[in-house]
Amino acid sequence: MAVPVAKKVEGWKAKKWYQLVAPKVLGEGEIALIPATDDEHIINRIIKIPLKEITRDMSHAYTNVFLRVYEVREKKAYSKYIGHEIARELIGTMVRRKRDALLVVFPAKSKEGIDFTIKAIIITQNPCSGRQKTTLRKALIKILQEKAASEDFGQFIHEVLFGKVSAEAFEKLDGIIVPLKRIEIKKTELYEEFDVEETKAEEKAEEKVEAPVESSTA
Repeated sequence: MAVPVAKKVEGWKAKKWYQLVAPKVLGEGEIALIPATDDEHIINRIIKIPLKEITRDMSHAYTNVFLRVYEVREKKAYSKYIGHEIARELIGTMVRRKRDALLVVFPAKSKEGIDFTIKAIIITQNPCSGRQKTTLRKALIKILQEKAASEDFGQFIHEVLFGKVSAEAFEKLDGIIVPLKRIEIKKTELYEEFDVEETKAEEKAEEKVEAPVESSTA
């Protein structure tokens, strides 16, 4: 049993460490150290990282961002934003008895034509009718699609992550149809296209995503 363990340790020692560089929307700073055997094995890797590790703001503890490495230069892995998601635990604390939680999923397009998906949740103060739910969903979709279309992708995502988009939508909708408790942008997901070879590379990268990620001290 000792032999495989020794080989595993040697394998980790053989790996190189790369500084993960955040995308422009998140400040372009060095945010974590990630291991890989070589440059090729880090390209297209998807990194899941808590937003608080980037912002140092504990209010972001329940928000995870997903970054894809697209380029490696001089032991630095440059990433792009491909999505975010709020933890289920936080959503669970918002939902109580005698409230309705409406999930709204729809496509959006930014000012420069970037396609992505938005998953939002509307939490009402009280139970509402089927007609009211339909009206709420349609109203929120209109507000958020128009907002996305009026801004660059990076600007819109920054406002999503820091709560501005949710706050603006809540202000516009609260009490117009029914009293609301909260609106949250639960998830965003960039629409990406890959050819066959890129897809294979992505699958290999995702297999390695469980490797440890260390916060950068830089």
